[in-house]
Amino acid sequence: MDDVLVSARGLEVHFPVRAKGVGRRTAGVLRAVDGVDLDIRRGETLGLVGESGCGKSTLGNALLRLVPPTGGTVTFDGIDVTSLDRRRMRQLRRRAGMVFQDPFASLDPRRTVAQTVSEPLEVHGLHGGRRERAQRVGELLELVGLDPAVAGRYPHEFSGGQRQRVGIARALAGEPDFLVCDEAIASLDVSVQAQVLNLLRRLQRRLGLTLLFISHDLSAVRHISDRIAVMYLGRIVEIGPASAVGAEPQMPYTQALLSAVPVPHPALERSRRRIVLGGDVPSPANVPSGCRFRTRCPYVFEPCPDVDPALQPVGAAPDHVAACHLHGVVGTPVRHDEGVDVGS
Repeated sequence: MDDVLVSARGLEVHFPVRAKGVGRRTAGVLRAVDGVDLDIRRGETLGLVGESGCGKSTLGNALLRLVPPTGGTVTFDGIDVTSLDRRRMRQLRRRAGMVFQDPFASLDPRRTVAQTVSEPLEVHGLHGGRRERAQRVGELLELVGLDPAVAGRYPHEFSGGQRQRVGIARALAGEPDFLVCDEAIASLDVSVQAQVLNLLRRLQRRLGLTLLFISHDLSAVRHISDRIAVMYLGRIVEIGPASAVGAEPQMPYTQALLSAVPVPHPALERSRRRIVLGGDVPSPANVPSGCRFRTRCPYVFEPCPDVDPALQPVGAAPDHVAACHLHGVVGTPVRHDEGVDVGS
C-alpha cells in the first residue's frame, strides 16, 4: 500500500538458549519476537507499548535490521530489508534513525556535540566539506531547541534532557523518513519527559517524519501517538487508533495496563478500579499453549488453552483489532478472581 512506509510480515527474532556445561548445546529457543504482522503508515506516530521483556525493543531493532530477523520479512518503502547486502543496507539506513533510552550511554563521552552530530553526515557524505557540516550541525541543534554555541561541549556538561536532544539531533542528521524512539523518555524526569514528547511531536509534524514510539508508559504513548499497538510475549495483541485503544480497550491485558495509568483528578483516582494481574509473566523461552495471556487473564474460554487467537476487528472504531477469545466466541467466560484485584 502506498500509505505504508514500514511493514513486517511474520517477523520473528529467536535467540538460542544454551545449556550449561561442555559444548553448551542448544537447550531451547527464546521467542523475543514471535510472528509479528505490522504496518506503520507514512507520517504517523505508532506507539508500541507493553511490559518490560515483551519484545518491544527487539522488534524496533529488527525493523532497522540492527538485530537479524530469524524469520519473516521487513519492507521499507517497498524494499525488502531482509534481503539487502551490507552496502545497500548502509544506504537505506540514511532514511532511518534511532533515539535510544539512555542519552548518556548513547553518546561518546570523548567526542564533542559537533563531532557526534556530524558523524552521520560524514558517514553518508552529506553537506560537502567541514564548513558546510558545521553549519548543518548548528541548524540541527537549533531544530531540537539547543544553542548552536554548545557544539564544542562534551556530553557530561549537559543535563539528561539536553543530552537526549543531542541524540535526537544526531538521529535527524541523515534527514530520515523514519525514527524509532526506543524508551526515549524513560530515564528523564517527568517535567523533562513532557518537553521531549512535545519536541518529538513538533518535529514529526514539521519534517513529516514517521515515528515508532516504544514505551512501557501508556500515558506518554497516548499523548504522542496516532495509533497504539500493544505487545505481549512477542506478539501484537491489540492495535488501533489511540483514541479507541485508550477509551475502549478490548483486550484484558490492555485494560490492565490502562488501569495503572494515574488519573490527574484526586476524586476520580480514588474511586477508579485498578486491575492487578495475577501470576508471573511467562518466559519467552516457554510460551504457554493457546492464548499466551491465558495464565494471567481474569477470564477463560474453553478454546483458550488450545487455540491461539488471531487479530480480529473489535469495538466501533475502524482498524481496531485484538487477539482475544472474548470476541467472536459463543459462550460465557469464566471469571478467575484469584490474584486479580479490581478494587481501588
